[in-house]
Amino acid sequence: MSWEAVTKKDFQDSIRSYWLWGLSVLFIVFFGVPAYFFADRVGSAAQQQGQQLSTDAFLNILAEVNAFFVPVIAIVIAYAAIAGERDSGTLKLLLSLPHSRLDVVVGKVLGRGAVVALPVLVGFVVAGGIFLVTPVEFGYANYALFALLTALLGVTYVAIAIGFSAAADSARRAMIGTVGIYVLFTLLWNRFASGLINLLSEYADLGGESLVSIHLLVKVLNPSQAYKSLTLRLVTDTAAQARVSLIGGGGLQGQLNRQMYAQALGDSVPFYLSDMAVVVFMLAWLVILPAAGYYVFDQADL
Repeated sequence: MSWEAVTKKDFQDSIRSYWLWGLSVLFIVFFGVPAYFFADRVGSAAQQQGQQLSTDAFLNILAEVNAFFVPVIAIVIAYAAIAGERDSGTLKLLLSLPHSRLDVVVGKVLGRGAVVALPVLVGFVVAGGIFLVTPVEFGYANYALFALLTALLGVTYVAIAIGFSAAADSARRAMIGTVGIYVLFTLLWNRFASGLINLLSEYADLGGESLVSIHLLVKVLNPSQAYKSLTLRLVTDTAAQARVSLIGGGGLQGQLNRQMYAQALGDSVPFYLSDMAVVVFMLAWLVILPAAGYYVFDQADL
């Protein structure tokens, strides 16, 4: 298959340009240094007090940071994957070979996705090695799932960036579009979700339980929020607790909001808020944006 050749070339180019090695070092530092300080200071302090600290506590802290940091790396790696070659003229050369435009989009998603996912996993392996020689209790299953979810988050944003890169007629416009959706997902989405619920509350005849479910559904449609909710699920007892944890707000008001949402949901969640549904929502972004980008790319006159 021709997309395999595009994937292989894209991955090999990342090795020759030292992107893969540079990102590996970056994620080793990003995950390894906090792991060392967490184990050395927090873990040792807990042990002195007769408590046993688990890696789950470290993962809970890291989830929020990852939701901001990993997408940025993915965007930097992928936004110019196709648009940059279009600017330089090498895209015409690539398409003169037996590669279709679909092959290019699929190959770029897989190639750049691997360039992000592998360093993320390497970073977690190194951080895991640090925990193995410290008094912190190692939760193997949760740690492995957290690493895989973080790699999936990176690949998801690679796919989103490739979608914009395929649709844009220049790297600059691809960057603007990709940064725009990053800002939407990380900074504006909660306001959008809250505004929508306020409108429904005012103009639609919906009960409190329905409004709570819709609010949480809108939140997990965001890949960053879906990632945070899935990682929180690793350290909570029920899916309902993991979804309700997405309701922000500090102090007493935040606690009251979460308590209200928890009471509305009860011990179970509707199927569209289940763990499997949230995984599907996250995976859908691997297809939706690249497919839309390919549609525009396929119609474009290069």
